[in-house]
Amino acid sequence: MTNIAEIKVAVVGLGPMGRGIARLFARAGADVAVLDLNQESTARGIELTRSEAEDPPQLRAAGSIEDALDGAALLIEAIVESPDAKAALLAKIRAVASPELIVASNTSSLSIGELGASYGEASHVVGMHFFNPPERMRLVEVVRGPHTSLDVLEVVQLWVQELGKTAVLCEDSPNFIVNRVCRPLYYEAQLLATQGVAPASIDAIARGALGHRMGPLELLDFVGLHTHLGSSETALREFGDPRYRPIPRTRALVRAGATGRAAGHGWYDHTSAKASEQVTAAVRQTERSGSRISILGPGRTLHLTNRLLREVSEPDLTLALYSAPSSCSAEDTDAVRDLVLRGARVVVDSSHPGWIDELPPGVGWIRLHTLQEAPFAEVVRDREADIVEPPAVQEVLNAIGCQSVTVPALPGLIADRLMHTVVNEALLVVEEGTADADAVDTAMRLGMNHPLGPFGYLERTGTVPVLESLRGMLDAFGDPRYRPTQLLVRRAASERRRGVPSLTDRSLRLPI
Repeated sequence: MTNIAEIKVAVVGLGPMGRGIARLFARAGADVAVLDLNQESTARGIELTRSEAEDPPQLRAAGSIEDALDGAALLIEAIVESPDAKAALLAKIRAVASPELIVASNTSSLSIGELGASYGEASHVVGMHFFNPPERMRLVEVVRGPHTSLDVLEVVQLWVQELGKTAVLCEDSPNFIVNRVCRPLYYEAQLLATQGVAPASIDAIARGALGHRMGPLELLDFVGLHTHLGSSETALREFGDPRYRPIPRTRALVRAGATGRAAGHGWYDHTSAKASEQVTAAVRQTERSGSRISILGPGRTLHLTNRLLREVSEPDLTLALYSAPSSCSAEDTDAVRDLVLRGARVVVDSSHPGWIDELPPGVGWIRLHTLQEAPFAEVVRDREADIVEPPAVQEVLNAIGCQSVTVPALPGLIADRLMHTVVNEALLVVEEGTADADAVDTAMRLGMNHPLGPFGYLERTGTVPVLESLRGMLDAFGDPRYRPTQLLVRRAASERRRGVPSLTDRSLRLPI
């Protein structure tokens, strides 16, 4: 029963996901029967399934549940994301199913345990969460309900492998891995937009600094704000934690019918220009000047892992970049003031909110991101806080030749605020036992096309800077969204206790 080419598969629900899943199994050699709400919608679904593919595989239209399940080893339901609708379908399936049938749900957020209870034979119910579009996306989250049998998990993972996909195993928990870990990415992007940052600037920074293929607000407009809002309400209801509360402005947009790209309006006005064009326009371009800069501070070593910054770095110059990515300590502020007194043109590189009060007059403020091959900068310019951009900022950007986006002086700025809250959520997923670190990183790389998973990011930066960043945002905002998970606190304590060198460690800093 482990060979797809030897089994019959029933797919119920012929929306975009169901159609893609049906084609996947058929191309792998399975005998696939498909069924929608009625014969008319089934016929329409079959027609779409064939028209969407250049070389459509053979599918069989089933006339009823009984017909679809005749000899089937696996049923995949991909109907509307409604607990009541899925429970009603599962009851019908159970009434005619063979005892050996494996029932898989393509739900992205609903409880597999609850669906198992609705079916009545919970050991045979499993989550198979494909990503859109199923034929192109490499990830499948295989979700184990409280009573899902190990034999079912094993065979489903083998089938996923035969489909040419990568299975990641996770326990039954709201939103599973990808949608759960991405919650703060979407939340913070929306909050930043409500705090006065242009959506295109947010998305440009996610692309340029973090290497995301689409910015979070672009992505929300693409999938539909109503879909995201429903998922957010599920997360808040299931977890009961205020960090998962939906963003009020998103609810207002949905109520007004501005649900995203399909509606013409969402976080972007899609009638004037493509979101991607608006994102590109938000980026400040520059060319390398050939100048050199002194890179100092606790973040120096991390920056010098980037080839381009090694090339432009020289000691004892009057153009200085003081890098303290997550800190604004007395040592940091004293060092910056000392550089100014010695006549240096200084730019601080940090996302810590303390610099809004401690930045000396005439000193520039940026956050330089060097984890990608091409460095990318956030340039802080804030009329409300009376923070200006001195000429030294452009000199530093020209020396490096990096693109940039102008941002206000908000705690964590943009990229660190997005990434560090994602890392915190990923640690919480591991702490709870929903998935292990390897599964989380694989899921985020394959499900979101991120160049680094959260734990890969931690390996590059260390846990201490992320902890300092979250604590800085928690102090500045007073919002429990930013409270560090205890696993992060414990890992940071372990690094300090063992003397593990961090790439943002003061002990690695060259003398000023």
